Amino acid sequence: MFQPENPDTSNNLGTDVLEKGYLLHERYRIERFLEVKHGANIYRATDEVTNFIVILKEKLSPNYVPRTNSLNVTDRNDKNLKANPWYDEFAILRSVTYPTVVKVVDIFTEESKYYLVIEQLEGNDLKYFLTKNKINPQQSCDWMIQLCQSLSQLHRRNIVHLDLQPRYIVVTKDLQRIRLTGFDSAWQVPIENMINESISVYSSPELRIGHKDIDQRSDIYSLGAIWHEMLTGYQASKQDLEDKWFCFPEVVEFHPSINPQINRIIAKMLSLSPDKRFNSIDELKLSVLELFSSVLYNVGYCTDVGVEREANEDSFSVQNKRYISQTKQLNYGIFIVADGMGGAKAGEYASALATQEVSSYINHYFEDLNVKKFQDSELLTVMEQSVKRANTIIYQESKENKQYSGMGTTITASLIYEGQLFISHVGDSRAYLINNLGIEKISRDHSLVGRLLEIGQITPEEAAVHPQRNLIYRSLGGFPAVEVEVYQLPMRSNDYLLLCSDGLYEHVKDEEIQKIVLSVKDPSQACRHLVNLANLRGGDDNSTVVIVKIDEIS
Repeated sequence: MFQPENPDTSNNLGTDVLEKGYLLHERYRIERFLEVKHGANIYRATDEVTNFIVILKEKLSPNYVPRTNSLNVTDRNDKNLKANPWYDEFAILRSVTYPTVVKVVDIFTEESKYYLVIEQLEGNDLKYFLTKNKINPQQSCDWMIQLCQSLSQLHRRNIVHLDLQPRYIVVTKDLQRIRLTGFDSAWQVPIENMINESISVYSSPELRIGHKDIDQRSDIYSLGAIWHEMLTGYQASKQDLEDKWFCFPEVVEFHPSINPQINRIIAKMLSLSPDKRFNSIDELKLSVLELFSSVLYNVGYCTDVGVEREANEDSFSVQNKRYISQTKQLNYGIFIVADGMGGAKAGEYASALATQEVSSYINHYFEDLNVKKFQDSELLTVMEQSVKRANTIIYQESKENKQYSGMGTTITASLIYEGQLFISHVGDSRAYLINNLGIEKISRDHSLVGRLLEIGQITPEEAAVHPQRNLIYRSLGGFPAVEVEVYQLPMRSNDYLLLCSDGLYEHVKDEEIQKIVLSVKDPSQACRHLVNLANLRGGDDNSTVVIVKIDEIS
């Protein structure tokens, strides 16, 4: 055993610490002592069964009284489990399985001491980032949405966290994901006879004064205090909070050019009265998501017939839609690339008809501005049906008009709405997502060569020179019905969406595409650069490129 510095001697722990290398429960090997928190020793340990790093909590609480409204853990046969002072935290974490919530590993008793084991989260806590700099509005909104999703999983089970603060929010190294931990003080509502040891500068007024009616809105207040600090760097002092009428200064006082909606949302979260806050975490999440509807897209496009072709059978559509009224703001973008086939006039007509019909179908869906919220599942269905409808029209036209007989087209159609990207796709045109982390090909090529690559029969180098590399097995117009692939993924600030016909990627490698897009930065210039490069390398087909950059929330 060794003596930690500045030990907390409550519950007689903190002065009697397990030494490095000690094996607990024939499974957990102590690496080092971390801290004393609320009368518990906290350790970093290795789980020798999984070889994962875990956090191990140790407590001596012979006088622990179980809560009357504790959750039940049905997969444990230990009759004395509820006597373990870690039981409530264990039961809460066991009831919530969500990627952004810390996972519980084990609970046990050994030598009259009680232990809880949770996973070690990788990354730095939010407190670390707040000591470095303020967080920009875009990043703060991204993290707030994830925190709302985490808390929603708790609140729908009538669980409140009650100790939200930056040290319990862990940010991954790539800054893309957050994880929530610190569930020592979590309760299931209604709360009875609560003794809260975790009052902090982020605690709600009703929690600070010991009000008996505590609910999910207390977490909303704490989240507001954290968001406020992210943007302003301001942290209330304990002296401030001794005044029960203390109000945070408005964000706009620190950040004059902040989006007024952000200022209003945070002010509502920090209302002294719970009745004036958002009624639920899901209502708050919707308000944050609406911020993304005000984000503009920086769009570039370029199409060229190429070196060898006489006609350009590619078509594209770029529509950045923005509706604003006193009561509603709606912003979405439709971006499409199609590559026609069947002869010059027929191919050109097929691709143009496809882009026209798909964009018309999507726009029609958005015409009702009274709809408060479009669901993701609905939008995926809209994207799929828009392409199927275009297929029907092209097929009928080819049968009724001899000059268009045999015409067809590929299509890669995209919709950007409230930070989400929806794609419907048929053929071998492509959609890429590009950012500093890399380039991701979202769509799947419906071509012979693409299929051979998927099953590993040819290499990318062989595919580039394959004599049948232009042969596709799925397109619009060939049959009365068509199978449409749909995709959905989030788009963040400074992400680029790139749509293109095969005339580009047959001559320019994915890594080159990423390098040019990120180095040139301006979407219009990047499109021209890519098309010119394809022509320099042969230009044996039409080339079309559309690039959409997501600007930041400010």
